Amino acid sequence: MATSSYRDEKLEAAHQKLQRRLLGNRNHKVRNEVIRKKSGSWKLELIIKERRLRWLGHVLRIQDSRIPRQAIQWELRGYKRKPGRTRKNWMDIVRRDLKDMGTTWDEVEELATNRAEWRQRVSQCIHLHAG
Repeated sequence: MATSSYRDEKLEAAHQKLQRRLLGNRNHKVRNEVIRKKSGSWKLELIIKERRLRWLGHVLRIQDSRIPRQAIQWELRGYKRKPGRTRKNWMDIVRRDLKDMGTTWDEVEELATNRAEWRQRVSQCIHLHAG
Protein backbone atom coordinates (compact mmCIF):
# COMPACT_ATOMS: atom_id res chain seq x y z
CA MET A 1 0.00 0.00 0.00
CA ALA A 2 1.03 3.56 -0.54
CA THR A 3 2.29 5.62 2.33
CA SER A 4 -0.35 7.71 4.00
CA SER A 5 -0.21 11.46 4.07
CA TYR A 6 -1.26 13.57 7.01
CA ARG A 7 -4.53 14.40 5.22
CA ASP A 8 -5.26 10.70 4.58
CA GLU A 9 -4.67 9.91 8.25
CA LYS A 10 -7.04 12.69 9.32
CA LEU A 11 -9.73 11.41 6.94
CA GLU A 12 -9.31 7.86 8.24
CA ALA A 13 -9.53 9.09 11.84
CA ALA A 14 -12.75 10.97 11.05
CA HIS A 15 -14.15 7.86 9.36
CA GLN A 16 -13.31 5.74 12.42
CA LYS A 17 -14.88 8.33 14.73
CA LEU A 18 -18.08 8.26 12.67
CA GLN A 19 -18.20 4.45 12.75
CA ARG A 20 -17.73 4.45 16.54
CA ARG A 21 -20.51 7.00 16.91
CA LEU A 22 -22.86 4.99 14.66
CA LEU A 23 -22.20 1.85 16.71
CA GLY A 24 -22.67 3.74 19.96
CA ASN A 25 -19.16 2.78 21.05
CA ARG A 26 -17.45 5.63 22.86
CA ASN A 27 -14.71 3.36 24.24
CA HIS A 28 -11.49 4.46 22.54
CA LYS A 29 -9.64 1.37 23.73
CA VAL A 30 -11.43 -0.85 21.22
CA ARG A 31 -9.21 -1.47 18.20
CA ASN A 32 -10.14 0.07 14.86
CA GLU A 33 -10.19 -3.39 13.26
CA VAL A 34 -12.87 -4.49 15.74
CA ILE A 35 -14.96 -1.42 14.99
CA ARG A 36 -14.61 -1.99 11.22
CA LYS A 37 -15.60 -5.63 11.64
CA LYS A 38 -18.70 -4.72 13.68
CA SER A 39 -19.74 -2.02 11.21
CA GLY A 40 -18.97 -4.22 8.18
CA SER A 41 -16.88 -1.46 6.68
CA TRP A 42 -13.36 -1.17 5.26
CA LYS A 43 -10.67 1.43 5.57
CA LEU A 44 -11.64 4.64 3.83
CA GLU A 45 -8.65 4.28 1.50
CA LEU A 46 -10.03 0.98 0.18
CA ILE A 47 -13.55 2.37 -0.23
CA ILE A 48 -12.22 5.24 -2.33
CA LYS A 49 -9.98 2.91 -4.34
CA GLU A 50 -12.92 0.62 -5.15
CA ARG A 51 -15.07 3.52 -6.30
CA ARG A 52 -12.24 4.97 -8.37
CA LEU A 53 -11.71 1.64 -10.15
CA ARG A 54 -15.45 1.12 -10.68
CA TRP A 55 -15.65 4.61 -12.20
CA LEU A 56 -12.70 3.77 -14.46
CA GLY A 57 -14.58 0.71 -15.72
CA HIS A 58 -17.63 2.86 -16.42
CA VAL A 59 -15.59 5.43 -18.33
CA LEU A 60 -13.85 2.73 -20.38
CA ARG A 61 -17.23 1.30 -21.42
CA ILE A 62 -18.62 4.55 -22.77
CA GLN A 63 -18.12 5.74 -26.36
CA ASP A 64 -14.79 7.27 -27.38
CA SER A 65 -16.59 10.43 -28.50
CA ARG A 66 -17.81 11.25 -24.97
CA ILE A 67 -15.87 13.79 -22.90
CA PRO A 68 -15.04 11.57 -19.87
CA ARG A 69 -13.50 8.96 -22.18
CA GLN A 70 -11.48 11.60 -24.00
CA ALA A 71 -10.35 13.14 -20.70
CA ILE A 72 -8.63 9.97 -19.45
CA GLN A 73 -6.75 9.64 -22.75
CA TRP A 74 -5.79 13.30 -22.96
CA GLU A 75 -2.24 14.45 -22.29
CA LEU A 76 -1.02 18.02 -22.25
CA ARG A 77 1.89 18.19 -24.67
CA GLY A 78 4.94 20.24 -23.74
CA TYR A 79 3.95 20.59 -20.10
CA LYS A 80 6.47 19.64 -17.45
CA ARG A 81 5.73 19.52 -13.76
CA LYS A 82 7.71 21.96 -11.69
CA PRO A 83 10.66 20.67 -9.64
CA GLY A 84 10.01 19.45 -6.15
CA ARG A 85 7.40 17.01 -5.00
CA THR A 86 5.40 15.96 -8.01
CA ARG A 87 1.66 16.18 -7.66
CA LYS A 88 -0.25 13.11 -8.62
CA ASN A 89 -3.20 13.43 -10.91
CA TRP A 90 -6.14 11.04 -11.14
CA MET A 91 -4.51 8.87 -13.82
CA ASP A 92 -1.29 8.52 -11.80
CA ILE A 93 -3.33 7.18 -8.89
CA VAL A 94 -5.33 4.87 -11.20
CA ARG A 95 -2.10 3.48 -12.66
CA ARG A 96 -0.89 2.74 -9.11
CA ASP A 97 -4.21 1.02 -8.36
CA LEU A 98 -3.88 -1.07 -11.53
CA LYS A 99 -0.37 -2.04 -10.52
CA ASP A 100 -1.77 -3.18 -7.15
CA MET A 101 -4.33 -5.24 -9.09
CA GLY A 102 -1.56 -6.79 -11.16
CA THR A 103 -3.09 -5.70 -14.48
CA THR A 104 -1.88 -3.62 -17.38
CA TRP A 105 -3.76 -0.83 -19.13
CA ASP A 106 -4.44 -3.06 -22.17
CA GLU A 107 -5.91 -5.78 -19.93
CA VAL A 108 -8.05 -3.21 -18.15
CA GLU A 109 -9.53 -1.86 -21.37
CA GLU A 110 -10.51 -5.39 -22.34
CA LEU A 111 -11.74 -6.42 -18.86
CA ALA A 112 -13.86 -3.30 -18.43
CA THR A 113 -16.00 -4.17 -21.46
CA ASN A 114 -17.59 -6.91 -19.35
CA ARG A 115 -19.16 -5.09 -16.40
CA ALA A 116 -19.68 -8.18 -14.23
CA GLU A 117 -16.13 -9.41 -14.74
CA TRP A 118 -14.69 -5.95 -14.06
CA ARG A 119 -16.66 -5.60 -10.81
CA GLN A 120 -15.50 -9.04 -9.72
CA ARG A 121 -11.83 -8.18 -10.37
CA VAL A 122 -12.12 -4.88 -8.52
CA SER A 123 -13.84 -6.60 -5.61
CA GLN A 124 -11.15 -9.30 -5.46
CA CYS A 125 -8.44 -6.64 -5.37
CA ILE A 126 -10.15 -4.72 -2.58
CA HIS A 127 -10.86 -7.83 -0.49
CA LEU A 128 -7.26 -8.95 -0.95
CA HIS A 129 -5.99 -5.68 0.54
CA ALA A 130 -8.70 -5.54 3.21
CA GLY A 131 -7.89 -8.91 4.68
